Amino acid sequence: MDPPMIRNFIGKFSLRTVLIVSIVCIFIFAIGITGILTFLNSQYVVTDLASQMQSEISDRIIQHLDVYLETPHLVNNLCMDSIRLGEISISDNDSIQRHFQELSYRFDSVQAICYANELEGNYTIISSIGEPGIANGTERFLGISRESTNFSFEEYRIDRYGKIIEKTYSKAGYDPRSRPWYNAAVQAKGSVWTPVYMWLEGIVSIDAVVPVYSEKGKLQGVLDTSLTLSGIGDFLQKIQISKNGQAFIIDRSGHIVASSAIREPYTWVNGELRHQSALNCNNSIIQKTTRKINLGDNSLEKITTRQQYNFDLEGKRYFVQVTPFQDKYGIDWLIVVVVPESDFMEKTNENNRTTAILIVSSIIGTIIVCVLLARWITEPILSMNQSAKALAGGDWNSWTELDRHDELGELSRSFKKMADQLRSSFISLKSSEEQYLSLFQSSTDAILLFDKLTLINMNRAGEEMFGVLTAQAIGKDIRELFGQVGTDIGEMIQSSFIEQDKGYQDRTIIRIVDGVEQFINIRATTVVENGKQFSLIHIRDITEQRRAIMILAEQEALRRSYNHIQTILQLLPDPSFVIDHKGEVLFWNRAMEKMTGVKAEEIIGKGNESYSLAVYGSVRSLLIDVALHPELHDEEVFPDIEHSGGILKTSIWLEISGEMKYLSIIAASLYDENRCLIGAIESIRDITSHKISEEALLIANKKLNLLSSITRHDIINKIMISKGFLYLLEESGENSEQKSSIEAIKRSMAEIEHFIEFTKTYQELGLKIPVWKDVGETFSRAARDIESGDVTIQVEVLGISILVDPLFEKVCYNLIENALRHGERLTRIDITAHETNNGIVISIQDDGQGVPQDMKEIIFERGYGKNTGYGLFLAREILSLSNISITEKGEFGSYCRFDIDVPRGKYRLEKE
Repeated sequence: MDPPMIRNFIGKFSLRTVLIVSIVCIFIFAIGITGILTFLNSQYVVTDLASQMQSEISDRIIQHLDVYLETPHLVNNLCMDSIRLGEISISDNDSIQRHFQELSYRFDSVQAICYANELEGNYTIISSIGEPGIANGTERFLGISRESTNFSFEEYRIDRYGKIIEKTYSKAGYDPRSRPWYNAAVQAKGSVWTPVYMWLEGIVSIDAVVPVYSEKGKLQGVLDTSLTLSGIGDFLQKIQISKNGQAFIIDRSGHIVASSAIREPYTWVNGELRHQSALNCNNSIIQKTTRKINLGDNSLEKITTRQQYNFDLEGKRYFVQVTPFQDKYGIDWLIVVVVPESDFMEKTNENNRTTAILIVSSIIGTIIVCVLLARWITEPILSMNQSAKALAGGDWNSWTELDRHDELGELSRSFKKMADQLRSSFISLKSSEEQYLSLFQSSTDAILLFDKLTLINMNRAGEEMFGVLTAQAIGKDIRELFGQVGTDIGEMIQSSFIEQDKGYQDRTIIRIVDGVEQFINIRATTVVENGKQFSLIHIRDITEQRRAIMILAEQEALRRSYNHIQTILQLLPDPSFVIDHKGEVLFWNRAMEKMTGVKAEEIIGKGNESYSLAVYGSVRSLLIDVALHPELHDEEVFPDIEHSGGILKTSIWLEISGEMKYLSIIAASLYDENRCLIGAIESIRDITSHKISEEALLIANKKLNLLSSITRHDIINKIMISKGFLYLLEESGENSEQKSSIEAIKRSMAEIEHFIEFTKTYQELGLKIPVWKDVGETFSRAARDIESGDVTIQVEVLGISILVDPLFEKVCYNLIENALRHGERLTRIDITAHETNNGIVISIQDDGQGVPQDMKEIIFERGYGKNTGYGLFLAREILSLSNISITEKGEFGSYCRFDIDVPRGKYRLEKE
């Protein structure tokens, strides 16, 4: 039925009947929905609670298994570390016994620790379980099998210090190498779990085993740390699940590992241990649960994530959660938690019965209350209906007030007041309309009223703002008026209609009026009158306010920048000051105050005369004046000014506080964003100590050079005199012995002359600043100065220059001369260069004999060689001054090659 038909149908009945029936129906519907939702929610809560409890129990079991199963491997790793570090010897049975006993007491969750030797079959075990019937969990038992026992297994009870108390068990012919745990470790070749097996004492165990290998990879034996699965079962039996809940662990083949309901998941058949299958065990819950999760695609082998099931058994519903558990050593089990729904639903069913009784009682009570309430409401409404008919007929004075203090009484009195106010409202309506029009026209903001996008009214402020009369604009689409402003107003109106916005929209735009920017704020408000929607637009010129805000923001930013710069300048360690374009001091930092003794407040705002007196004690131009007035002649201010990228630098001696100081001064011009000169800055640094050290070093070098020159000159004079006497001796006809002595003296003097020449060259090292040398040109010049005979010298280096000591020419000469002197069957010398990731390599390669491998460094030592012994030594020294290295990279018997490694920054190519 459509709404009009429903209203017509309901209108046939009295208000009292409709009220009673409606409230009762609504109440019954609400109570019914509540009951259904309560029941469904209880089912959901039970399922969710069971799932949460199962997850919590599974997590606790996993946490226990992680710790319980990790401990044996930890013990094995500790033993392996002790063996590798030499703390115990696998051939020392006593040290193994003591070590295993200490670990057994430290890790009491493990049942045994043992080691079997591969070569002899020696076996040592420390266990907390001995011969059945004598184990209490706190004692320790020592088991051995070795040559001393004729390789039979002997077990003893021992005390805390390893002393034997009594013999408890014996078995002849025991070989540990045939046991399942030993074979499992050998096959795995690493840490692994053994299959479940039975001890000699009748205990069911699963062991963590690891083979021990020698450094050469030979098997030496196997370490074994045992756990009894009863430890896992004990934990499952102690864990609280629910009243009838169970938890058990099975492997992928369906065999029971441990259970909270089965003490021993193993049976003995004809003296042989049989692992119980969960599918065939006597516990119906474990059997039914395992069959449920082993069906179809969800077979035991395919379960990889936590899964939930439910099944019915003997009329009861059970919730099941299966969680896989694996570790890196081969464990692959499934943890199953089973909880019957009845453990949760008993209290819920009792609550549901109570709820049903309360619902029926509530419905009966509601019907009675609704009848009384409807009568109490409708009687005064009928009375007011009669009075309202009289008011509608124009009778303003016949309204009858109800003698009640509730809402209906208030409604009756409100109708009476309404009648009185209607009379006065008709009288004031006309005056109010006139007052509204007055306010509308007198507003300084432009006010526009729109019916959708059509302008229906505009005040005088709008006419003045846009230069359009109201009569000309009324009836037009706003998008056709006022240019871009009209377009923006149209967008705001359309947006308010689309979004049904009951508030207001606000937008600030810029328009150009007579070439000047004008900021206007537009606010759109939706007005509803008689069910029709209108748009009221307020437009305000905020140009002056916007400019004032921008000025304040610029001033604040300028103030912060100034404070920031001032702080930086104040913290500069060098005396610094700033002047403006008129030459007046703007800033004078603390270091400047300390140097001159003049406070900042005493000099800021003053000109050249003040700051020149403060710095120099006389009126003169400073370097800052040259930066501010480039037209000043540098020579008139300072004799030596260096210009570098707009920065001026100079150094002078100056007397400060009666002491001569050598000052390094820099200055620079300051410009604004339009590149207009606004001032200059100068910074002064005291480098007196550096200058004094430099001058002292120069003087010392001059004295040393003079002394070396005089000494060298005197030695050469003495050599010349000695040569003259030798010549006279040769002319006097000496005998053969004298001739050999004279030749030896002449050779010695020649060596002295070479040494003197070397000292002269070595003295010049580092005295001159490095210069850019063209590599190809320098090698070519050296090749021309040497008589090379039939040897071809090919220089293939073009456009490469390196920054090196001026004595680099001597390096080139020595390398070519060294090749010609020692190359023996030499026919060719090639000089090449190539770039690398770290710089450039210059190679001097010949096809001579080469240098033996053990001599490649010795040839650069001073004094080594067949001639003077200083050529290669001097070459390496000259190159090292520029952080350039030289090495011999040739192959003895094939060729000789010297590589000069020039780092980046020390070379340039012709294109650069």
